[in-house]
Amino acid sequence: MKICCVTTILLCATLLGSQCKHPKYTAETLPEDRLLFGNGGGFAGIETTYTLLENGQLFKTDSKAPALLEVAGTKKKAANDLFETAESLGLLKLEFSHPGNIYQFIEFQDDGQKKRIVWGDTEHPVDPKIKDFYGQLTQLLSEQK
Repeated sequence: MKICCVTTILLCATLLGSQCKHPKYTAETLPEDRLLFGNGGGFAGIETTYTLLENGQLFKTDSKAPALLEVAGTKKKAANDLFETAESLGLLKLEFSHPGNIYQFIEFQDDGQKKRIVWGDTEHPVDPKIKDFYGQLTQLLSEQK
């Protein structure tokens, strides 16, 4: 009787645990909802883009090697928090495009909508909340090392 109960409990736990797996995406199967961020410009004019997914996966590409490469990501909870911050900042409603010679950007793609915010021109500083959010996103890159 005891063995039967333990076996049943283990089976249920295994089944429940298998239902919690997050989908794993590839460069060819990315979902529509994503947070892109990065920088570009300068002498070479190369743009580096990081693509964060809601499940925590992170991809990198740049204009000289445009193939998406998966890099170490973050936990799903941390990624969801960043997506919620993007929504609370109203990124889909912002209009801001003032790149300088060297620029940074955040692009938010959610529910079929897309908005890109670009800054770098010292004459047109970006909202400090956007700059702080960019810092949170780039913090993911330092966690990889």
